[in-house]
Amino acid sequence: MEMNRVAISQLNDNIYAWVIRVAVVEKSLIRHAHYMGRKYQRYVFADDLGDRIQGIVYLNDVQVLDEVLQLYSTYYIGSATVRRLTNNRVVLGTVAFELVITQYSFIQLVDPSLRLPIDNIYNFTPFANLGSLRYFGDSNLAILAMVIEVLPLQIFIIGGRYIWVQEFIILNEEMRPMIFAMWEDFLESEGMHLVQIANEHPVVLICRPKVSRLYGVSLATQEQTIVMYNVDIPRARELHEWYETMPGDGAQIFPALRRFVVTSESGARRWFDWSWIFAFSVVV
Repeated sequence: MEMNRVAISQLNDNIYAWVIRVAVVEKSLIRHAHYMGRKYQRYVFADDLGDRIQGIVYLNDVQVLDEVLQLYSTYYIGSATVRRLTNNRVVLGTVAFELVITQYSFIQLVDPSLRLPIDNIYNFTPFANLGSLRYFGDSNLAILAMVIEVLPLQIFIIGGRYIWVQEFIILNEEMRPMIFAMWEDFLESEGMHLVQIANEHPVVLICRPKVSRLYGVSLATQEQTIVMYNVDIPRARELHEWYETMPGDGAQIFPALRRFVVTSESGARRWFDWSWIFAFSVVV
């Protein structure tokens, strides 16, 4: 198998009879795209050279491959359609191609000796650095945090239509609470799932969120965002251990955090920076 293997960087829509050895480094929940009228699931794969390519699975193949392709496992993959991406906004990897994978694609778990390491596959951005990304963005942005609060479901009117938004308060060791908003297609999958498990204070890994100016600095989903939960990587375990060692199992910080976002009688939502240095209001 290794003799026939190619690198991700060699893949294109004119190549045939290829096999790649890759680790699953991102995996979304199953989503339902109303505009497409079908369900789908996204993946991102990485090879031993550090290159990444995205994958997508549709319809009846979703349930089958959700069981087969496990996060952080390494596989040989072949016989998938290599589709060129013409819109850079939807490119998740380092190459402008996407693998359309079906249950009939070639997928084989590698020998344990050939598994790819996953200890340093993410470059996490501190909350303190997010302010500088409000205008320029970062296609490689990755955030690791704990969910500590679920905010009420909100409705916005944009372009004459109603948009539902579910917001959460997330926190990491910097002790700078941040709002993370899930929009539209994310609500029925990631949003509902996170609401259901939020009382367990899960660790969330958010890849390619949008940095918003709402409430000063906040995070939101966008088309290329993938959210994962309680991922089994060293950094996530460290974050969970940090929470577990807080006084009272972390419960003592929650009253203060609930004051972090408050709504006045006038309808103004007031945001308090954890440093308690400044506060400002935004009407929603």
